[in-house]
Amino acid sequence: MTVDELLALFPEVPRDLRDEPILAEYVKAFGPLLRVAQKPTPCVGDNGDAPHVFYTRLVNDLAIYAIGLAKRDRTLARLQATLDKHRQQPATFACTLVPRRAPGAPRAGCR
Repeated sequence: MTVDELLALFPEVPRDLRDEPILAEYVKAFGPLLRVAQKPTPCVGDNGDAPHVFYTRLVNDLAIYAIGLAKRDRTLARLQATLDKHRQQPATFACTLVPRRAPGAPRAGCR
């Protein structure tokens, strides 16, 4: 995935970050997860499936910055912190994002 693909897939990501090296590194590291990420609907709540959690954990900070509720430097620092956590355990990082669910628990979503 490229930064331009990210911007096309998630229009809520602010365009002023397009040329930030950290965003390019972020997209390179999390491209496979970002490809399956889905913005959760209100009825999903906090118990979303992996695609919803990937969105919340990987795209949400960018969307919050886009609407003016976060500062640019803090947003970039949060991206860097996520990359640092990924570097500590790259093979299993995605598993750490998704909370465990009890066996037989229903899928999240509108019922």
